[in-house]
Amino acid sequence: MLCSILQGLHDGGVYLNVGSAVVLPEVFLKAVSAIRNLGHPLRDFTTANLDFLQHYRPRVNVVGRPHAGAGGKGYAITGHHEIMVPLLAALLIEADAGGAG
Repeated sequence: MLCSILQGLHDGGVYLNVGSAVVLPEVFLKAVSAIRNLGHPLRDFTTANLDFLQHYRPRVNVVGRPHAGAGGKGYAITGHHEIMVPLLAALLIEADAGGAG
């Protein structure tokens, strides 16, 4: 199921890893590999790791490796979830309101 959802990242999708330091980054990278190994395109998407501390696995498996040779961009954003997630939501709402007018 995760692989079928992540196929939608191709050409402009966004994946957020919020607070998972070990399991989800590993599962995400395996799903990305499985999608590509089955011959589906998965390029030019954006990933972000949002966490209070930046750990090795999210930095490598979410921010770095998925984009190697495939385009797109990964971001590591450090801070408290209770601040970052509402700010991200407000930014998206503002961008949507500005784009509609």
